[in-house]
Amino acid sequence: MASAIETVNVVEQRRVSPPPGSVPPARLTLTYFDVLWLQSPPVQQIFFYDFSGSTQDFRDSHFPLLERSLSLALTLFYPLAGRLVPLTDSYPNDHVILYSEGDSVSLTLAESRADFACLVRNQAKEAEEFHSLASPLFPLSSGDTEGKQETPLVAFQVTVFPRSGICIGFTVKHVVTDGFGGTHFLKSWASIFKAGGDVTVVKTLPVYDRALVGDLEHLKRNYLKTMKKETETPRASLSELQPEQAQLDRATRSTYVLTRTHIQKLRDQISATGGQSVGPRLSTFTVTCAYVWACLAKSRAMPQDRPTFYFGFAVDCRPRLDPPVPESYFGNCIGSTLIEASQAELTGENGLAAASKTIRRAIRQLDKGVLEETDYTFRKWEEVRKVRALSIAGSPRFLVYEMDFGWGRPRKVEIVSIDLNEAMSLAESRDEEGGVEIGVVGPRDEMQRFTSYFEEGLPDMGKTPNVA
Repeated sequence: MASAIETVNVVEQRRVSPPPGSVPPARLTLTYFDVLWLQSPPVQQIFFYDFSGSTQDFRDSHFPLLERSLSLALTLFYPLAGRLVPLTDSYPNDHVILYSEGDSVSLTLAESRADFACLVRNQAKEAEEFHSLASPLFPLSSGDTEGKQETPLVAFQVTVFPRSGICIGFTVKHVVTDGFGGTHFLKSWASIFKAGGDVTVVKTLPVYDRALVGDLEHLKRNYLKTMKKETETPRASLSELQPEQAQLDRATRSTYVLTRTHIQKLRDQISATGGQSVGPRLSTFTVTCAYVWACLAKSRAMPQDRPTFYFGFAVDCRPRLDPPVPESYFGNCIGSTLIEASQAELTGENGLAAASKTIRRAIRQLDKGVLEETDYTFRKWEEVRKVRALSIAGSPRFLVYEMDFGWGRPRKVEIVSIDLNEAMSLAESRDEEGGVEIGVVGPRDEMQRFTSYFEEGLPDMGKTPNVA
């Protein structure tokens, strides 16, 4: 197969703004939930669709409307067209999102001669094959006399695979919104495009009122102070902090599928081995995460001086705050927790039950005090990031396979950026209600072991492979 890295060529690049006069200048302060993500790398997500035409066909017939519908979508989601600007008259490291008339986003049209059919399969592929399908965020000049640079918040790339398909790449700074808001935007853009540029098809509009998340200024101030101390402390290089990640330049990514039947059988197995200590009926999220966590623990060669395996995951805070925050709130409103277990515990005879019990207990703790748990997690993460901790990107709740621009449902959805921090990605199954798709990235040898453990651990399912 031709390498996607070598075969992606830029056809044209455009800057897209909301229509002139459609959005007044705006300034959005960052909440506590936002500043938690200031130092995080951008999230990159790509959507593959079937398309039988040529690059010129797409350029002539689809790209103009894609550009226009993006412009119209930005009138509703205007912060995405803005800039992240540091504040000098606030707390150290504080920023603000500014939107001014003429602010724009990058939209790139590219062409690839890579094998589209191979890229959309579930089997192992080189992780870096996907990097060229999502545009990076290039700093913008602020235009002041000191030549300072400001950070754009999103970038888009559409890559045509002639006579095979297209890929839409979405790169976004986490500080501007969480996955719920990002998915809301993408589905709105898709709806506008599919409707030929009719904005009225978007029935649920984003809400930007920062007061909805409550007065968390003290938490924000304290966290920014912590950030300042960390940035003033010299850090070792990434290779020094994480020697195991030296292998990641040879990383592969695969997608694994748990069907509804798999999940129920795993749930039954956990109940049988864990008994009443596991608790009532386990959620699909708990079962899925516990299974992946246990399989990874068996696959990884953990250093003897660091046998603890950390796992961090986020939860939606919108329904957990008092009063609850509307689902349409655009910004960050997610809490996090960090759990740990020894490799021996996770790989033991009752490892799956132990993982499930730990995850369930963490979720209950979040329900009792999501702010305290989140604050602790983000402060602890600086220490934990020195080892290979597992985290989660995406959620089956986002329903990414409903992202229809008019070319039908996506053939495949990938979160490219999980290989930056060795997260696992979660999405609903494309082919079965109640199933889950799991994206995992890791060194080739480790991934081969993981695949074996993943397949062998599924109870009473015969030899049907879960990696196509």
